[in-house]
Amino acid sequence: MKSRDDLQKEIAETKRLIKNLRKQNAKLKDEVESLWGMLDELNQADIKNWAHLMKELEEKEAIQQLVTAKKADC
Repeated sequence: MKSRDDLQKEIAETKRLIKNLRKQNAKLKDEVESLWGMLDELNQADIKNWAHLMKELEEKEAIQQLVTAKKADC
C-alpha cells in the first residue's frame, strides 16, 4: 500500500501532466484552426484559377465555332 506522501506526489505529478496536456491541446487546436484557414484560402484560390481557365476554354470554343473550314456554295 502506498503511503500518503507517495499518493500526494503522484497526485501532484498527475496535475502537472494534465496541465501540460491542456497546453498542448490548446496549441494543437490553434494549429488546426490555422490549417483550416490555409485550406480555405487555397480552395478560394483554386476556384478562381479554375474559373479563369474555364472562361478561356469557353472563349476558345466560341471562337472555334465561329470559324469554319467549309466553303459556302455561291
